[in-house]
Amino acid sequence: MIIRKLVIGTIAAAALLTAGAVPATAAEVQPSTLTTTTGSTKIDAGQSVTISGKLTRADATPIAGAEVGISFCFNGFCGEAQAKPVTDAAGAYSATLTPIRTGNYRADFFSTDPAIANSGADTAKIVVLHPAEITSFAAGRGANKVVTASGTIEFPGRYTANPIPVELQYFSFSTYRWTTAATVTASWNGTTWAFAASAEHRKPGAWRAFYAGTPEMFHAAASDLVFVL
Repeated sequence: MIIRKLVIGTIAAAALLTAGAVPATAAEVQPSTLTTTTGSTKIDAGQSVTISGKLTRADATPIAGAEVGISFCFNGFCGEAQAKPVTDAAGAYSATLTPIRTGNYRADFFSTDPAIANSGADTAKIVVLHPAEITSFAAGRGANKVVTASGTIEFPGRYTANPIPVELQYFSFSTYRWTTAATVTASWNGTTWAFAASAEHRKPGAWRAFYAGTPEMFHAAASDLVFVL
């Protein structure tokens, strides 16, 4: 009988300890909302963009004095926070950053209040275009009436294109537009990126070298015009 009372007493004590470990009225964790926008979605390399947004509770009241980490993301991978602005009384934040290539920024709020949940948001893609420059171009007609052209192209910025397709173009006075006569890939000659191409076109006219660039990485570039008889 004494053993039975001891066991019952132990179970009751354990129940009381367990009940005391969990508050009877635990505070419900409230969601938060973090917004983020960017002032520009297409810039030249070296230009800056402003990332801004607002942090609020579920009832739309602002969360002031909170740190927002802003990191750059490329191909789904986000690096360490490049800026950590603090929200003002209206829950607003902003930071000015310089992306080095096409990608997006992510803003994250990691709550220090157990009653408020974390939140995050991504900006739209920001296209960063790097410079390209055709630094020399020459063209002439040989005895066989074939036009031969050569030149050099450089990328004075942080990145170099690969591959580098260069078009040899002539201006058609019948259509009033540039027509591609040949395309060649520029290659490294030990000093710069060089190209050379030949194309048969018997009429005299203006010729140029043209690099089309890439939509999310490099600007287009065109050489000076050369008139070929």
